[in-house]
Amino acid sequence: MGRLFKRGSTWWCDYYDRNKMRVRKSTKMREKQLAQKVLDSFEIDEKLAERGANVPSKKKVSLESVLIQYESSKRTSSRSVNHVDRTGQLIRSLAQFNGWTLINEINADGINAYADHRRSLGHSSRTISSMVTAVRGFCRWCAQRGKLYNDPTVTVQKPSAKTDRRIERRMVLQEEWTWLKAYLRQSHITANGQPAAERLLMYRLAIETGLRSSELRSLVKSSCHLTTAEPYISVKASVTKNSKAAKQFVSDDLARDLRKHLSAMAAGDKVFNVTARTEMARTLRADLAEARKLWLVTLPEHERDKADGDFLQSPNSQGEVVDFHALRHTCGAWLVLQGITLTEVKEIMRHSTITLTVDCYGHIAPDARSRSRNVLSAML
Repeated sequence: MGRLFKRGSTWWCDYYDRNKMRVRKSTKMREKQLAQKVLDSFEIDEKLAERGANVPSKKKVSLESVLIQYESSKRTSSRSVNHVDRTGQLIRSLAQFNGWTLINEINADGINAYADHRRSLGHSSRTISSMVTAVRGFCRWCAQRGKLYNDPTVTVQKPSAKTDRRIERRMVLQEEWTWLKAYLRQSHITANGQPAAERLLMYRLAIETGLRSSELRSLVKSSCHLTTAEPYISVKASVTKNSKAAKQFVSDDLARDLRKHLSAMAAGDKVFNVTARTEMARTLRADLAEARKLWLVTLPEHERDKADGDFLQSPNSQGEVVDFHALRHTCGAWLVLQGITLTEVKEIMRHSTITLTVDCYGHIAPDARSRSRNVLSAML
């Protein structure tokens, strides 16, 4: 049975290893409760090693090489491509932030520091929690296969839901879209690997179909069926959130512009060459900011100081933001405003239940009570 003792501000421990030799080492923890968890993990590792479990090598092993093996095992276990790619991206971002190149460099302090960094950028507790979950899964897999001596995530705590700062999105107004479109049509600026014309086409497709950013990034030329009587975009089940293949119809105008965009591409070429997924929201907000400048220039100089402070702004005065997912939200909202029933909107947005559709867009739909206020008076 191991014991804890304090040296300076840090808790140390001693315990017996698999060879019945006493080991003394620092837990690197300042709180006794966390130090106890580290000690427990040390003792569990020794018991596993005594029973013949894999013992990690002391050789320097590249974190990237282990991560590639992990991704391969997850694909073999039928995890979706989107899930595996997202997990790999999270762990690589964590490693880059801390400067880790070797698998045994992973530690709890670095994970906590990265979580604090993402919190400072305004990421929600739910997003940070998903990052911690991804890293825990990876480290547990490494420990089970002897690639790590112990699981360094045992002392990492997920953020409390009480401190969650969930993003409040808003739809893009039709007048805002007019100015955003005008700016992108005259702009020659390339952002996130995309020229302005390509970004405009991607924004249009997102609003017309409600496709998510991951679904848009997965599209290749062969995903676009634009010569049929009713042109549509197909998305593989491995990419969609509900793991079901999607078929989203597009307008004749958009189909024509997409055909022109794809004319020189091969069947397997990406429709949209996005450099970084994480920059898509920032790029959209930058385009909105430029569109606002264009709008302000058209106003008489004496009216600019009194101009609508929320127009083409993110966040607005209510704290609502326009991120890339807001384009999907705009799709559902605009459909409702055009009189499409909530049942039809549910199918287009691919919601799992009508309740979700009502929660998202029910407040936008025309009020049935006001429409029926004179119905009974005619009978009376």
